[in-house]
Amino acid sequence: MAAVLSVAIARSASALTVAVLYPEAAAPYRALFAEILEGIEGGLPPQTVHRYALPPELDTVALDRWIDRLAPDAVITLGRVAADYYEARPAKKPWIVGALDASPQTRPKARGVSLAVDPALLFATLRQLAPTKRRIWVVFDPASERWLVDLAHAAARTGGLSLTPLPASDAKTAWRQFAHVFETADPDTDALWLIANPQLVDPSAVLPALVEKSWRRSLVLFTNSLHHVHRGALFALYPDNRRLGGRLAELALQARDAAPAIEPLRAVKRAINLKIATHLALRIDQPLEREFDLVLPPW
Repeated sequence: MAAVLSVAIARSASALTVAVLYPEAAAPYRALFAEILEGIEGGLPPQTVHRYALPPELDTVALDRWIDRLAPDAVITLGRVAADYYEARPAKKPWIVGALDASPQTRPKARGVSLAVDPALLFATLRQLAPTKRRIWVVFDPASERWLVDLAHAAARTGGLSLTPLPASDAKTAWRQFAHVFETADPDTDALWLIANPQLVDPSAVLPALVEKSWRRSLVLFTNSLHHVHRGALFALYPDNRRLGGRLAELALQARDAAPAIEPLRAVKRAINLKIATHLALRIDQPLEREFDLVLPPW
C-alpha cells in the first residue's frame, strides 16, 4: 500500500508545471539566482520547471502570453520585479516568493520564504558565542517587521532571553532609537540585533556609525546580512541559496492545498568576524570556528 501511495505522489508531482520568474542580473547577483534555480530544479521532478528571465525593460504583454500558454500549477517569483509583476496579475495560480524581503504584512497573498532569518537561529548562535548575554535590543519597522518581532519574542522566551524591541518608521527615528540603545545597554549582558533594513539603516552612512559605536562600547552586534559582518558585526546568518531553492520547490509541491503564508529564512549559512570576537574577548576555539561557513580572520 505504501509503495502504491508513493507512486501516486510521484505521478502527481511529475504532472506539475512550475513557472519560475527571475531577473536577468549582472555579477555577483547572477550567481546568486543561478544557485537558487539549481535548488528549485533539484527539488522538483525533471521537466517540471520552466524558467523566464526578466529583462531590465520588462515586456509584460509577452510575459502574460507566456504564462497563459504555459498554464502553470504554481509560479515562483525571485526578486522584487518578478513579485510586483505577478502580484498585479488579475488571475493567479498559487504563488511562491523568494529572494525578497517579504513578510506576511507586505505580501499577504503569497506563500514563500523571506530573507529575514528565523530569530531562533540567530539567538541560538548568540548563545553559542556569547553565553552571558541575556537581553537583545532590536530596532524595527512595525509596518513590515512586526511579524519578525513576534517570532523573536517567542524565540527569546524559549532561549531564556529577553527582547527589547524599539519601533521606528523612518531613518531619523531609527537613529534616535539606536542612540538610546548605546546609552542604555549593558555590554556585559546585552546585545544588539541589527535587521538588514536599508530604510532604517543606510549601509553607507548609518551602518559604519553603528559599528563604531558598538566597537567603542564593546557591545555585541549581530545580523542577518553578510555585508554587515564584513563591516564589523560579530556574526551573521545569511542565505544558503541552493537550500533556499529546495525549500521553494517544496512549497511549490504543496501549493495546491496550502494557504498563503510567508516563513522566515531557515536555510542559512553562518559567518563570524574573529577581529570583533577578539575585541570582545570571546573565546572561539577551532572546533567552534569550524562550525561557521565563512570566517573573517582577526587581522
